[in-house]
Amino acid sequence: METLRGFCGTKPCLRKYTPPPMPGVGLKQGRYCALALILWACSFQANVYAQQAVKLSPKVMAVINGPLVELKDDDPPLLRLKKERFNAALNEAKARFDLYKRGLTRIPELIEVGERLFTAEVDLYDKPEEKAQVLQRHLDVYSEAEGNLEKQVKDGLATQADLERLRYNRLSVEIDLLGVKKAQEDHESAGQPTSTPK
Repeated sequence: METLRGFCGTKPCLRKYTPPPMPGVGLKQGRYCALALILWACSFQANVYAQQAVKLSPKVMAVINGPLVELKDDDPPLLRLKKERFNAALNEAKARFDLYKRGLTRIPELIEVGERLFTAEVDLYDKPEEKAQVLQRHLDVYSEAEGNLEKQVKDGLATQADLERLRYNRLSVEIDLLGVKKAQEDHESAGQPTSTPK
């Protein structure tokens, strides 16, 4: 009985399921063509995503375009480290936004860097009233960004998961703000003398 060898070692009965080889293209050239096609498809997909990238809200853009914190020679070591950490987070936010505009990163990465940036900014302040002002500003940014992202989800340009992550962060800031305000009120009421009945 004669053994028949099919295309790429397949049995003759399976040849009908295997596409015929491209004429004039060797196996090595075929692999290069397939690789080039895959790379082209990936770059095309990135370009399409870049064109459909979600437009960020004005308050988010104000944060990204914000200035770095100035480092001073007389800064205490801990404050200097906190300033350097804030500047690193802001520089990362700017770099991630640039990647986002080019379609090389997605919304979750922007949300994560925003969370790090806001945490680093709150940590720059010691007084409860200063922390409360910063947290209120962060809450305003999150609220505007959440409203903007809700519209994008309805238009099919963002995911519900991204919206829920942003909502979680907004609620966390709101909880922190209430905690700071309560601590501030408790501190102020402890410092005032109570009136005694006559």
